[in-house]
Amino acid sequence: MAHRRVLYGVILAGLLSMFVYRISSNVIDVDLWHEMALARETLAQGHVPLDDHFAYTPTKHPVVHHEWGAGMVAYVLAVSAGDAGILIAKYLLALGLGVVCWLCASRRGADLLVFGFLAAVAVLLADQGFSTIRAQMYSYLFTACLLYWMDRDREGQRWWLFAWLPVYVVWLNLHAGFLVGAGLFGVYWLEQVLRREQHVHLLLTGIAMVLLIAVNPYGLSYYDYLWHSAAMPRPLIDEWAPLWRTGQWYQMVVFGLSLALVLYAVRYTGIRGFRGLATILVCALLAVKSTRLLNFYAVAWICYLPSSLQETPWGQSLRWRSDRQTRPLLAIWCLMLAVCLPSICGTKPWKLSVPDRQVAKLGKHVIYPVGAVSYLSATGFRGNLMVPFDWGAYVTWWLYPDVRVSIDSRYEVAYPPGSVEENSAFYRAEEGWQRILSIYPTDAVLVPTSLPVSREMPFVPGWKRVYGDDVAEIYVRACDLAGALR
Repeated sequence: MAHRRVLYGVILAGLLSMFVYRISSNVIDVDLWHEMALARETLAQGHVPLDDHFAYTPTKHPVVHHEWGAGMVAYVLAVSAGDAGILIAKYLLALGLGVVCWLCASRRGADLLVFGFLAAVAVLLADQGFSTIRAQMYSYLFTACLLYWMDRDREGQRWWLFAWLPVYVVWLNLHAGFLVGAGLFGVYWLEQVLRREQHVHLLLTGIAMVLLIAVNPYGLSYYDYLWHSAAMPRPLIDEWAPLWRTGQWYQMVVFGLSLALVLYAVRYTGIRGFRGLATILVCALLAVKSTRLLNFYAVAWICYLPSSLQETPWGQSLRWRSDRQTRPLLAIWCLMLAVCLPSICGTKPWKLSVPDRQVAKLGKHVIYPVGAVSYLSATGFRGNLMVPFDWGAYVTWWLYPDVRVSIDSRYEVAYPPGSVEENSAFYRAEEGWQRILSIYPTDAVLVPTSLPVSREMPFVPGWKRVYGDDVAEIYVRACDLAGALR
């Protein structure tokens, strides 16, 4: 069996190298800035604020920030350990996700050989969810934990409920992705009902889960926020669009392959024999509806499919080859190592990235106005700054309380309906775009050079350009020039 141990060791090394390579761009997500800014303000105030402190435009009351807990964790890590703290947390969450997925699949009887090949597919489905530092990573890990515990419930064990409810409360204070977990819990309960198996304990737990949502700094206001935000359309946010519109081409191919493998497994196990099939299919529908939810599908898929696929002719053939034809399999995974290890060094997985220009190897990402913000800080600017959606939180993190912004990526959390659309119309220089400069007390405008408004601002009376680089320009009201820049 020595050859099998060697093969398994190479599989683990190859899979780990692929995973690290695919998640190691480490671009800081736009949401992390406002999460940490809120944490900083919370500690300064001594409580989680219910009113917005960062914008000069109209905001909601109360401002229910569902990622407040994630921001607190990130802020403490950043202050105490710097960039290293943020990165260590990210890789620990990713590693934890991989371990829990393996525990779930192996407990069902999956072999590492089958799991390894399928995990490589799952990485391609889910890697974008880890390409930036963001609160969603908590939701991926807790979803895997829930799937693992639901399998224990299928075995007749009930102790997991005492662990699940405290974890659930932690989850709902870290990220609103707990709603996906609650939905999958409901799917499992319905599956047990249809199978005429024990389910009353699940119904009681589900009722407790609804009540426990109130355990948060916003109290009952959280229910209202969840009700409206869950059904809210987000046409201007690409990752909320359907998979066929915004997914990468390789994701579409891999997603189709993953569904084909599910159908192949069902052919041999039967619908009733494939426990967890409903969970996979529900997650697939969510992924089709929104690219942002593709990662939840990948987690359910890799937890529940390997054991069923292992019993198919393909799975049996693969295991037979691992006993008698090890070399071809070793060659495949050694090739994976040879491709991924050098690539890892090129992505610099040990370094956080705040891009101030487009970098091909990082793919599509936000370009931050690093130079413009440094200029405003150096000149002592104080006032209200018009900003595009993606840049508001970055400005707040570095310049608050001297500077308040027009908008940031909190979207429905802080701003009333129509705010994002109004901001987008301004920066796209659509009809009536100048109106926004007069209805709000704006002292300066931060303009991305890539957007249409950059070609129009030089001709707007009363505004003077005081800074410019390849990424951004700054315009200040001519009458306030001396007072705004000190």
